[in-house]
Amino acid sequence: MHVAADLDRCPLCGEAAAVRSKLLLIDEAWTPGPGKDPRFQFFADVRVDDVKPAHRSDPPLDQFIQGWYCGKCGKGFVSEEALTGTRRRHRWT
Repeated sequence: MHVAADLDRCPLCGEAAAVRSKLLLIDEAWTPGPGKDPRFQFFADVRVDDVKPAHRSDPPLDQFIQGWYCGKCGKGFVSEEALTGTRRRHRWT
């Protein structure tokens, strides 16, 4: 999942024709626990706790966020406005 700077176009390929609105599945919120490798908290593009509460659905649907999908790249992305300013740095895939 990528963060879109310009929602008219895909942030990867720059195409506008292949972009459509889509409900995206994101990773669950990170909670540390016994036996959990702390490195895995960074092994996601976007987690539920990276999304502002106003943009989340109520549980059990909180892993779904309204975003956009580029059919050409096969990647989903969300608005920067929907994400918290203190989110983790994620690896880009």
